[in-house]
Amino acid sequence: MTALLFLGALVLIAAASELFTNAVEWAGHLLHLGSGATGSLLAALGTALPETMVVVVALVGGASDSGQIATGAVLGSSFLLLTLGGAITGAAVLTRPGARHLQAEPAQVRRDLGVFLSAFGCAVAATLLSRPERVVVGVLLLLLYAGYARATLGERKAGRGAPDPLHFIRWRAGPPPWAVVAAQLLTGAILLAVGSGLFVDAIHTAATSLGLSALLVAVVAVPFATELPECLNSVLWIRSGDDGLAIGNVAGAAAFQACILGFVGISFTTWQLGAAGLLSAACAFATGLYLLGLLRGGLAHGGWLLVAALPWLGYVIAELAISGRLG
Repeated sequence: MTALLFLGALVLIAAASELFTNAVEWAGHLLHLGSGATGSLLAALGTALPETMVVVVALVGGASDSGQIATGAVLGSSFLLLTLGGAITGAAVLTRPGARHLQAEPAQVRRDLGVFLSAFGCAVAATLLSRPERVVVGVLLLLLYAGYARATLGERKAGRGAPDPLHFIRWRAGPPPWAVVAAQLLTGAILLAVGSGLFVDAIHTAATSLGLSALLVAVVAVPFATELPECLNSVLWIRSGDDGLAIGNVAGAAAFQACILGFVGISFTTWQLGAAGLLSAACAFATGLYLLGLLRGGLAHGGWLLVAALPWLGYVIAELAISGRLG
């Protein structure tokens, strides 16, 4: 039964990702936005909905381990997105016909990852502060994201051609009406949230049956499902040659998570990370630094992007070994 749930959720997420990416491309095109703003803001905001809902639902639910689940989801979302998301993007680059290098706008990549590193570092450092002081830091993270969004939207570039026809009205020639674009965008976002929720349930059932802790499940298993939309969207954009949208989707979502989810985590949980949480935070921060160095010029070989997966794989192996599930 769990296997069928896995399969059904994956099919739903894949179909929803295609609807969502297609609608996001048209939204960016109609707004005359460049690839950076379209990927880092429009796509990132939409595909970050599943992990945001996981955190909110966990806190509202009020279960005994809700704080651990919310904290782990905040930490694990950025960790898995930068590691596996970066690696999957690299794999897509290597397997596409033609260029084996990812080409992106250097300024946008530096802005995305710079905001992530700044916000994530502040959020982790906030563990040393009292609750009122943490709330102040959380508000500063919101202000940082507002400034980041304003700067990103300020770079309007209309150099790209029209996207593929909108799926909802593929038979219609010319630009689609805004109402239809919005309807497809909303449909895709809702299906992404539903599919990710089903996938989270399947992973949670499988992981807890192994006796793993709530924090470990939240750091490793839950983000594996909630970050699937970003990863699949990036693969689709790499295949269509929109490298800026692909990497902006990953890096922009990481910036959103560090600022917005970071605000929720440090303001509404006890924000006690523990050894596992601190280790995942350190790995996420190191991966962000690696990607920033790799992509600082806007050009990177797909093979070097694959290296980003190593911290996540090492972390999972270490945690499973410590919990006695290996060996």
